[in-house]
Amino acid sequence: MIKDISIIRKELDGYEEVVLPYGFTKDCSIKYITLKNKDNIEEESFYKGGGFISLGNDCIILKKKHRTWSVPICKRNKDGSIRYSTRFFVKSEEGEQCSQKVKELNEVIQYQQNIIEKLTEKLKDIELIKYQITEEKKTYEDLLQQNRFNLKHISIENREKDDKIKKYEDIIKKLANSHQMFTH
Repeated sequence: MIKDISIIRKELDGYEEVVLPYGFTKDCSIKYITLKNKDNIEEESFYKGGGFISLGNDCIILKKKHRTWSVPICKRNKDGSIRYSTRFFVKSEEGEQCSQKVKELNEVIQYQQNIIEKLTEKLKDIELIKYQITEEKKTYEDLLQQNRFNLKHISIENREKDDKIKKYEDIIKKLANSHQMFTH
């Protein structure tokens, strides 16, 4: 635990502060400033830290040689609100590497977002076409049903007319036969 500003400046030479969430790489060197409770008094102190192991529940797990410990990311009030955030520092070159990785990941995300937007537009177009085809199908089915009804109606009328024609033919034959009988 270091409190001397000049020593802290020397320790942080070549380091830069990072904002969480941050993509720490395995074993990257992390130094930090956090609150420590000493004699029931919370004091802000600098620590040389260690190599990054993993993220825990509101903490970062560090390791130096065989010793492993966790550093709280923040201190919370009883109601869950954050009252203090620990400041973390990584080597500038690691920060640049991580920044490059973050940049690459952002590019991938942007590319994927563009694909998602294009697919969304394509899906909207397909849904519109589907709706139009469904409406056309319904219209054609209604027309087909109406034509079936009309065909049935015309068929019934034709049958009735055929029956009348047969009756008239029978009447004409009977009249022709009776006319021949009267003329001979």
